[in-house]
Amino acid sequence: MITKLIIFDLDGVLVEAKNIHYEALNKALGEYAISWNEHLSTYDGLKTSQKLDMLTKAKGLPIEDHDRIWEAKQQITLQMLDKLQPSAELKSVMSTLVQEGYKLAVASNSIRKTVITVLAKLDIVGYMDLIISNEDVLNSKPHPEMYWSTMSKMKCLPEETLIVEDSPYGLLAAARSKSYILRVKNPQEVTYNNISNKLNEIKMGKQQNTPAWRDETLNVLIPMAGAGSRFEKAGYTFLNL
Repeated sequence: MITKLIIFDLDGVLVEAKNIHYEALNKALGEYAISWNEHLSTYDGLKTSQKLDMLTKAKGLPIEDHDRIWEAKQQITLQMLDKLQPSAELKSVMSTLVQEGYKLAVASNSIRKTVITVLAKLDIVGYMDLIISNEDVLNSKPHPEMYWSTMSKMKCLPEETLIVEDSPYGLLAAARSKSYILRVKNPQEVTYNNISNKLNEIKMGKQQNTPAWRDETLNVLIPMAGAGSRFEKAGYTFLNL
């Protein structure tokens, strides 16, 4: 079936915002701040409220502080994102895809104001047919609802959809949606050639496989319990020692 819809994640795909979200969260957390490794291995790709719930269980963050920290984190994030500059590279990619007849959408675990701010700063918001934030769904990633909702609103089937993702939680959501997946490591890999090559593979009927999660900075991951099926679905590979 021919691909009609391309859905982009935001953070780590269209904008390199991992540092921004990390720094903003830590400033808001104060004494409950987390390390960079903790952020990447445990919290990356989740919405702020999910991170706060996990920090309450892991580090005893008082529940009554959640709303204050959430508000502070969002304000700091928007202040930092205000420094973003337009991206001629991404604008060219989006323009070409639109000219070729593809519908474009963004589905992000960020709040709507953050998503709109980033897309506007990058000067690509006008190319998007639909924008879905964590405020538009009941279940955010790794639940596939965000992607299902996007496909439904755009009147496309999973087999007509390509999702561009980077994080483990995002990849898991994409895999659960049963769509095609292009896994990227950063915005520099969101190029027309990479997307076009993936679209050509789909046209030629190449079998869809969940993209393996690889990172030069992560050598060994050891789940403390269970068979690790959630990690496998997210694209991790395993080595039995």
